[in-house]
Amino acid sequence: MTANINIQGCIEDVINLAAEHLDSLQLFGLELVDVHEMLELVFTSSYFVFDRKLYQQMLGLFMGCKPSPIGAIVRVYTFERRSLYIDPYYLPTSSVYGRYVDDAGTIAKSEHQARNLFNRIADEDPDGHLGWEIDYPSSTDQFIPFLGTQIRISEEGGLESKYYRKEQKKQITLNFKSHHPMKTKVEVARNFYKTANISSSSPELTEESYKVVDRLLVNNGYPDPRQFLEFRMENSGVRLSAEQRSVTLKLPYMSEEISSKITKFIRRKKLPITVVFLPGIKLKDLFCSSRPHDKRHCTISSCQICPKITTERVDCSKICSIYRITCNLCCQFYVGESSRSLHERLGEHLRYASNPTCNSYKDEALAIHYKEHHPGLSPDLMFELLGTESNTIIRKVLEAHFIFTLKPEINNKEECTLLQRFLLQS
Repeated sequence: MTANINIQGCIEDVINLAAEHLDSLQLFGLELVDVHEMLELVFTSSYFVFDRKLYQQMLGLFMGCKPSPIGAIVRVYTFERRSLYIDPYYLPTSSVYGRYVDDAGTIAKSEHQARNLFNRIADEDPDGHLGWEIDYPSSTDQFIPFLGTQIRISEEGGLESKYYRKEQKKQITLNFKSHHPMKTKVEVARNFYKTANISSSSPELTEESYKVVDRLLVNNGYPDPRQFLEFRMENSGVRLSAEQRSVTLKLPYMSEEISSKITKFIRRKKLPITVVFLPGIKLKDLFCSSRPHDKRHCTISSCQICPKITTERVDCSKICSIYRITCNLCCQFYVGESSRSLHERLGEHLRYASNPTCNSYKDEALAIHYKEHHPGLSPDLMFELLGTESNTIIRKVLEAHFIFTLKPEINNKEECTLLQRFLLQS
């Protein structure tokens, strides 16, 4: 719906509606003219990249802009007010209309009556871009989709409903074999059944809804999926109140056995901690890209870092990285991490290796390496990205892990000893 909305008309409708309810709005000292200018700036400054070229969106509201849905809703509401709500004649007891965001519904005696009602709304759009796809039952026993349900009017005049899953979603959800805690999989199954139950208006329709969930879960590897309706996770120890669980501890999920031991220990010791186990790196993170043909291009003139980066589709703008620097003169390497861009941090390493006798660099690993092993030679370095992580502690843990397992020769011993505190020793 947002892609078909006239921007200037949308802004005017938002301002007019705001003016009607000005007494109940908190504008934080702004005037409506200020709001108008801000909306115009936001809605007319939408850009996107296609085939490595920058484009400005000229027609419609940008889908990724937060105010866009609100603006579209107000715009359509304005059309409704001008067409339906201006005269009660067009909303008699035989025809009821309601809308949720961009999905609208009506109770009408015939498809012609329903289509006429929606056409009246669409006719208010001066650009003629607004249109409706109408689902009308061909018989009294047919269900029609509406949001997450299928609905129909029974012969007695009552509303009947059951669970509905759009075809676009396909039969895919969190797989039972995925690298997630069992608790997460149990909750996924339970929530599907809970939604199916809430969406159904009778026990018979609830059973039909459950069968839809059964097929979905079986397709994703869940054995005997209805067992999760009564499934109980093993618990032990004393439960803490919400006030006592004051600290959230996020840990990478490794296995049910390890997760269970950690949880039991925290409960047994009555520690004020709530543990959240995060799933590990998924196959799609390793092999898939939403934009596989897009390649970043360094914007720095005569960049000395990007030509030395061997990792595919990575340039020197990458931040929060764990990296490996290999000396091509002797094949020894160094492992490090930084929250800054690769251009900044790797540029520093390059300077250390280029000026190993500089007094300011005397304690730097690359300076020490080139001073002792390659005196007088120009540095020949190769950079490789080992991973990225925005959380500083986890990034330090990953750096320590790589140093511990790869055993880089250039890292100095004091640095290796210091990083060992981030690792759990068995």
